[in-house]
Amino acid sequence: MSASDDLSIGPVCNSAAPNVGVATRNTLACVGITFLGILYQMRWGTIPDTSWLITVCERVLSGDQLYVEVYETNPPFSIWLYLPPVALAGMLNVAPEILVHAWTYLAAILGFGLACLVVRRAGFPEGSALATLAPAFYALLVLFPGLAFSEREHIGMALFLPLLALLAWRARPASPPPGLGLAILVGASGSILLLVKPYYALMVLLPALFAAWRRRSLRPIFAPEMWVIGFVCTAYLVAVTSLHPEYISDFLPVLTDTYLKIRGYLALTLQYCIPFSFLMFLAWRLWPIGRVPELATVATLASIAGMFPLIYQAKGWAYHAYPAILCAIFALLCLLALPAAARRAEQWQGAMSLFMKPGIAMVLMGIIVAYAPFVTTQKPSADLVQTVRSATVNPTVAQIGTDLAVGHPLTRMVGGRWAETYVSDWLGTSALVLSAKARRDGDVDEADRYLAMVERYAAGKREEFERIRPDIVAIQKSEPVWRKLLESRFGFDRIMAEYRPIAEDDEVLIYLRNDYAPAKAVN
Repeated sequence: MSASDDLSIGPVCNSAAPNVGVATRNTLACVGITFLGILYQMRWGTIPDTSWLITVCERVLSGDQLYVEVYETNPPFSIWLYLPPVALAGMLNVAPEILVHAWTYLAAILGFGLACLVVRRAGFPEGSALATLAPAFYALLVLFPGLAFSEREHIGMALFLPLLALLAWRARPASPPPGLGLAILVGASGSILLLVKPYYALMVLLPALFAAWRRRSLRPIFAPEMWVIGFVCTAYLVAVTSLHPEYISDFLPVLTDTYLKIRGYLALTLQYCIPFSFLMFLAWRLWPIGRVPELATVATLASIAGMFPLIYQAKGWAYHAYPAILCAIFALLCLLALPAAARRAEQWQGAMSLFMKPGIAMVLMGIIVAYAPFVTTQKPSADLVQTVRSATVNPTVAQIGTDLAVGHPLTRMVGGRWAETYVSDWLGTSALVLSAKARRDGDVDEADRYLAMVERYAAGKREEFERIRPDIVAIQKSEPVWRKLLESRFGFDRIMAEYRPIAEDDEVLIYLRNDYAPAKAVN
């Protein structure tokens, strides 16, 4: 392929604004993608994290005190983000899951629409081609998330896209600045991701530094949207310290000392670092020689910045990788939209290139590779849910196991009520792992300190089980050591003697209390 061969998706007009026909087609396409997304998401249902946060919202709305009567590992914004749809669902007497999913689609539509507005007003040379690709961008927001759909990072990234587009606008030399009103609106939208997790500020910082370098000025770093983000984040910090000081003073130190120290770098490398490297390789192959396209550069830098939180957390959850992966794919689409130019991908041979342009084939290949971790599902089997529903009516539910997916969304799917203070046994199992590690390293004092933490947690869990006497106990089958420890040292053998197994699937074993008598159903 010669340097003049077209690797872009089509001709690019001088005008950045899409014509009426393209706008109509895109609107219809996005409506169709939304309906397809609603059907497609049935594969995952309400994902475990979202199901648990809905439960937390309901308990907070009913009067339980957060971080005292119900514990959530994340800061309060993770709950506040879902409070509006959950509260509205209670007022309308509809399932909160319906409105939380609608809330997620609304965030995707607003973020996508605002990003399109910024791109159109900025007048990027690839604007017309980006308009042609608009349905693909939208599909990545509502179809690609898969297992990460409705996660805090998913909603945050949808609202973060306008800020990336605005930073690319700021990076354009000799380009007129955006209006103050638009900058304020984009800053408020982009701040949501930082409220979800503050270290995503790196995804703002790197693109802003690029814009400052490109303009040879510090103005992009001190632009109005940056002040808005700073104000919103400062107000949030004040709100947290005022409304939930116990999170910072009591809960966060424990979280930092236990859960955050558990990392799995091998799984992280195989699932995300290798696919991310492949996406970066594709970006390099598609990059125009001798040019620095603003949109693609900002998206690439944001993607690289998004990898730092993923590696720091090293938990391997798909939603932790979503910001970095999404920005990397957006960068590929932005490169695909560039006017025809000499690129490093001057020769690309493969089966896919026989049926489509090489650039499109490369992007599709990257999406397929990156999507693998997002396609798995943690929804409990239909047979297990049906068995529990047939044997119970609005049961109280507890669990033995670290993974919150053991009890969520199972609890809500069987019409149950979560009875425990914690979402799972993450504190006890984390301390147990760290105690064993310290003992292997020869640090006896540290091992004993963590073991004492295990004993306090397990004793508290036993007391809670004896007090609440849950109707259903969901047991994680992949953690037999934790269950045996509870039974052999903390009296759970006596507790579980009052229960009998009634259902199981590959991940979960369900026990029902022997003297359970179904009560009248509660609407």
